[in-house]
Amino acid sequence: MNRRGKRTAGIIVAIVFLIAVAVLYSYIYIVPTVTGALTPTAIAQYGEMQTLNPARCIVFRTEKVVEAEQSGNTGYYVDEGQKTRLGVKIADVYPSDGSAKGYFMETTGIVSYWWDGLESSFSPDMPETITLDSFPSQEEGAEPPAEPESIRTASKQEGDPLYKIITGDVWYMALCIDSQYMDRYSMGARIDVQFDQGTVDANITRMTQYEDCWVVIAETNRYYKDAAKLRYCDVTIITEDNNGLIIPTSARAMQEQEDGTMLEGVYVKTIRDDYVFRRIQVLAEDEESGETLITPDSFYEKDENGESVLVATVDVYDEVLRDAGGLSDVTVTDEEEPEEEEIVFEWEKTKEEPEQNVEPEEGE
Repeated sequence: MNRRGKRTAGIIVAIVFLIAVAVLYSYIYIVPTVTGALTPTAIAQYGEMQTLNPARCIVFRTEKVVEAEQSGNTGYYVDEGQKTRLGVKIADVYPSDGSAKGYFMETTGIVSYWWDGLESSFSPDMPETITLDSFPSQEEGAEPPAEPESIRTASKQEGDPLYKIITGDVWYMALCIDSQYMDRYSMGARIDVQFDQGTVDANITRMTQYEDCWVVIAETNRYYKDAAKLRYCDVTIITEDNNGLIIPTSARAMQEQEDGTMLEGVYVKTIRDDYVFRRIQVLAEDEESGETLITPDSFYEKDENGESVLVATVDVYDEVLRDAGGLSDVTVTDEEEPEEEEIVFEWEKTKEEPEQNVEPEEGE
């Protein structure tokens, strides 16, 4: 075989090898995933799910802006976000002529160089001033609010902000929440507020209803690294962390009872390959993933007499009908699974009975 023929043969072998690798990869990784998604049932397994909703947020705290009393070059001695005691020097301002002016802490607090000019507009001492109108307009073409900027610069003009002092460990959030989520909130309740760089827990201290939303005030003493940079932001609020069984949301079905009431449940596969309806108690739902979290094993509910009754539900590893709309393709029965018969081995049947004491007859 000449050199060209050997080269062609080598190319063919390489192509065949690549095809074989692709087929093997598909068999190992892709086929099981696709076939699993196409199966008519899903396995109920333990998991966790959060109940959350979006919100618009205004961050505010007790803070005082210190302004330069003269123009000149600046020198700073305390880092951003550092908690500093009363009397510590924060900065000097050196005018082009005359003596330098030193600036000292008026009280113990956190030093920050982030400023947006709204420090006096939002105060924890005046919570009633935070209303729906305090939030930036969402109308098309509306100008977005200015972002906080760093005021730690090499020079200042008289009256420029030099630094600010944040006093107290507690800071506050005003949350604008759509009315559809408000059944999850109550006065004094604890919530988790998720920012871009982390999550803090907070307590609700005030709730005010508007036409289609609520303004909720929450306070926290948790540390958040970039809290001093925040003013207007979008957040996610977590109102519940739940544990239970995860099933596809498409498996949920409503079944009409003899008295006309509708009960929610799923169809569970039995050992006879038919399906029975089992009640469920929904804990949370994730619209993005298409999954629902339900109470495992059993749950309590009130009957018509107000008494608590135990309701059996789905167990871990039960197979539930993935699409409750596909009932025409399966057999549904009202009967529960038959009890397993007790297996008795032959050696147990022939096992000798214990001897009984028999009284001797007369004459023996």
